Amino acid sequence: MEELPEGARRALERARAEPLSYAVRILCAPDGRLVVVLGEAHLKLAKAAEIGKDVVSQFELRGVETFQRKRVIGGRALGVVITAPRTLLRALSFGAIKGSTITEAKQLPSGHTVELERAKHVPLGLHVASLYMTAFFVVALLAWSAPLLVVIAPALAAVITLLAFAFQVHMLALAPGILLRRYHWSWLIHPFLGILTLRDEQMAAGTVRMLEDHPAARAAVVVMGRAHVSGYDRLLVDRYGFTRL
Repeated sequence: MEELPEGARRALERARAEPLSYAVRILCAPDGRLVVVLGEAHLKLAKAAEIGKDVVSQFELRGVETFQRKRVIGGRALGVVITAPRTLLRALSFGAIKGSTITEAKQLPSGHTVELERAKHVPLGLHVASLYMTAFFVVALLAWSAPLLVVIAPALAAVITLLAFAFQVHMLALAPGILLRRYHWSWLIHPFLGILTLRDEQMAAGTVRMLEDHPAARAAVVVMGRAHVSGYDRLLVDRYGFTRL
């Protein structure tokens, strides 16, 4: 921490004091540069949102999680079904609930903000996970209207009910899948895991590229959803030779 500017240290201490909104980790790259990992809740109250903005503004080099929905099959649809409830919740709170620090990082006028998941190759598992999750959320939404559909279209209601039950049963596979999350093929057990593990790998590789592309930066901050932090951290240490501080 002593190697970071005083403003960055103060901002990170404030983030650490908001454990419901942020998880903070610091790693040292093989070349000695520091990478600060800020795992966030994508929705937060105003105080926590200001802290996140303060953190990212202290770094000239910033890496951010950004799902490449245009390059993933079903990615645009998945983006809608995930972001729509967040947008609705923010609207219902009349602005009391704020959005992601990732957006704040992208809007900063100075420095460099890098989308870590931009890569030439999109893993097959990410396409599968995107399609699966889109179908899951659509079926879940339609299942709420099943009582009404029984009257209007009983055959469709029966199909939706059957699909909803199948998805519920398949959720049981998440238990062994989470235990095997560290393996690249864990998405085969349950596609939900692909949206985490495969993107962890993309962000870890993207962080290494970011540091190579900006050799003058003494330190960098990386912002992502906090569900990614443990897998991302492990990959940087085990695969790329980073050290936890």
